[in-house]
Amino acid sequence: MNIKQKIIKKIEAYDKIIIHRHIRPDMDAIGSQYGLYLTIKENYPNKRVYIVGDVNDMVYLASMDVIPDEYYQDALAIITDVSVSKLISDDRYKLAKEIIIIDHHQNDTDLPDVSIFYKDATFASASEMIIDLIKEYGLRVSPEAATYLYGGMVTDTGRFLYLNNASKTFELAAYITKFNPSYQNFYDYIYTETLQKRQTKNLFSSFDITPNGVAYRKNDVELIEKSGLEFQAISRGMVNQMAGIKEIPIWANFTEDVENNVIVGEFRSRGITIVDIAKKYGGGGHNQACGASLKNWDEVDLVLKDFDERAKDYAKNIK
Repeated sequence: MNIKQKIIKKIEAYDKIIIHRHIRPDMDAIGSQYGLYLTIKENYPNKRVYIVGDVNDMVYLASMDVIPDEYYQDALAIITDVSVSKLISDDRYKLAKEIIIIDHHQNDTDLPDVSIFYKDATFASASEMIIDLIKEYGLRVSPEAATYLYGGMVTDTGRFLYLNNASKTFELAAYITKFNPSYQNFYDYIYTETLQKRQTKNLFSSFDITPNGVAYRKNDVELIEKSGLEFQAISRGMVNQMAGIKEIPIWANFTEDVENNVIVGEFRSRGITIVDIAKKYGGGGHNQACGASLKNWDEVDLVLKDFDERAKDYAKNIK
C-alpha cells in the first residue's frame, strides 16, 4: 500500500476530520486546506469535517470553523502545506487521535507520533498534492473546490513562473480545470487591489543592496502602522517588489512582528539555491522561495551576510 492509499484509508476510517494549515496563510495553504475539506465532504457526506486557523485576505470566500476542544476526541487531524510545529495554526491538532501531514516543502517534521508524513518537494504546491490524490482515486470535485485548488497552484507557482516539475504541474492544472473553477472571480480577487493600496505600495518601492547584489528591505513597526496594511500584505506581499531586476539574484524582505516578538524574513532568488540558509536560521521552504522567523535585527544582518556570500560565489561560478 503506497502513501496515498494510506491517506485515503485513514480518511475513510474516521467519522471526524479536522484540517489545519500554517499560520498567516497564503493561497496555497487555504487552497489545499479548503479544497481538501470540500472534496472530503463531497465524497463522504456523512463525515463531520472542519477547518480551523487564523484568517487574512487570502481566505478568499472561505470561513474557518470555531470548534471546542472536545471535537478532537477520536478525530483525525490533517495538516496541509506545513510540517514544522511552530508554524501550524491552532495547536489543538495535538488532541487528535491521529495526525497526517501533507506538505511540499523541504523541511522534515518535528511533530512526534505522526501517523503519515507525506512530503514531496517535487510538487510546486500543496494544492497540487491534493489534486494528484483526487486524480489518482477518481474523487468527485465541486467547482468551488476546484477554484481553491487551482488558486493554490497559480499563486504558489507565481502564475506558473516557478516550477519544480513543469509537465506534472501543467498536467494537474489541466485536470483540475475540468471541474469548472471560477477563474475570473478568483483572478479578480487575487490580482486586483484598491487605488489606496496600490499607492501605499510606494512606501515599499525603495530597497538597499549588499556589495554583491542582494536586495533587501527592513520594515519596522512604524512603517507597518503608517501603511495601514495587514502584516501579510507587507511581509509576503512586498517581497517581489525587488524581483525581476537583472543585477539582483537574491532579494529579501524583513518585517517586524511585534505581536510575536520576531522579524519575519521572506527570501527569494533567481537560479540560486538559498533554502539551506533559511534552514540555518530555523526556517525553510523551497530552493528559491523560502523564509524564516528571526530573533532580532542583528540576526537579520547575519542572514544578509550569508546571502551576500552566496551571491558572490554564484557570480564567480557563472563567469
